[in-house]
Amino acid sequence: MKSLLYIPILTLLVLFPSFSASLYNPTQCRDNRPSACGNGYFTPSQPQEYGLACPHMMMLSDEMIEGSKQDGLYPHMIYATAGGGGDGECGKCYQVEVLDGEREWKDDYPFLVLQIINSGFDVMSHQFDVFMGGGGFGYFTSCNSDCSRRYCQGGACKEGMYDSTFEDWVQAEYNDPNLCYSGGVKWLHDMDVASLFETCHRLSNFQNDSSKSLPTTHSCYRTNEALLHQNFVSSRSTRVQCPRGLYERTNLQRTDDANYPYPSPFLELTNECHGDRTQGHYCITTMQDCCKPSCSWSQKVESYNLNLERPCVYTCDKNGNIMYD
Repeated sequence: MKSLLYIPILTLLVLFPSFSASLYNPTQCRDNRPSACGNGYFTPSQPQEYGLACPHMMMLSDEMIEGSKQDGLYPHMIYATAGGGGDGECGKCYQVEVLDGEREWKDDYPFLVLQIINSGFDVMSHQFDVFMGGGGFGYFTSCNSDCSRRYCQGGACKEGMYDSTFEDWVQAEYNDPNLCYSGGVKWLHDMDVASLFETCHRLSNFQNDSSKSLPTTHSCYRTNEALLHQNFVSSRSTRVQCPRGLYERTNLQRTDDANYPYPSPFLELTNECHGDRTQGHYCITTMQDCCKPSCSWSQKVESYNLNLERPCVYTCDKNGNIMYD
């Protein structure tokens, strides 16, 4: 059983207002807003505005912290969103214990409570690709301002979310020749906190708006500081009910959640994942490609398992604001 001892991470002073849970009103799917990534499209009848991932859903953003506090689970539980192995995972929540860090380790990691908001063809069983500030590109990117010229295998973007360049987003401490899969802004050893904060703040071109720039900066900084901004070779997990403080912030709620236990430090985690460091296979990975999550589209969850008032993950505009119309 994991120890309940948890030393709170260094928290940045927040001088700007964050969202309030009361602002997370239920909304229908924004299927008329295609992804800003290379797989985005438009038809003549559609408005010329692209959908992107909402920054407030990143690990250790103010809103994810507030959600776990709202449910009485902080600091033993850290809320975040993640990619899973297929669309059938959309909306499911998992309690996760990280094991065997790729680079660094400490004895007091909190549990993670992750809701699946995206799917990836390269995500294996019981693996989670966690959404965090500067978490790293993959097949696609629509984060960098020059993503129509500097991009990954998925091709040129339709619109970049931030006013920073491709080079700003691939500043991993550990050199990786494949910049699109380097893990993004990763600084875990001999950390210079002032330089780390500057590097994270550069992702938003040093802007301080509360909807996009600050969630990104805070998530990037805090996940590095907490040694969560890295891959984990192995983990344990089990499906749980999605807590209210999490699904209110994603807008996706499944009705079959009632069949699963509520998150608890005493819960038995029955699923084991074992990666292979030598093959580059990990159970926990990190990402931020800014693409509209696949679970933002309608009909990803069977209607009989879906709360029709919260049918899909929020879509955000380029400024990080939720698209309600």
